[in-house]
Amino acid sequence: MSRTDQAPSVDLAVDRARDGEAAVQVEAAESELRRLGLEDLRVHHHGDLARVEAPHTELPVVAAEPLRGEVLRAVRSAGFRLVALDLGTPADPGT
Repeated sequence: MSRTDQAPSVDLAVDRARDGEAAVQVEAAESELRRLGLEDLRVHHHGDLARVEAPHTELPVVAAEPLRGEVLRAVRSAGFRLVALDLGTPADPGT
């Protein structure tokens, strides 16, 4: 199901909704990413580190300039100090 079919707060994963402040920070980062037109990116809260999850087909685009810098600024504006791009899970194609 595409992110566009869901309300923004519906997708808050368990690992990032442990406390209200973390959930607010994640939603702020995801809102900024949507503003950039990145509807399918997810942000996971790990303290001062944001783990950005993207579909494997979008990884090359998200990791390349100028979008890379825009993603960094967007996520850091939500209060994260560090930003990591998740390269995938064992279920992803090609792993």
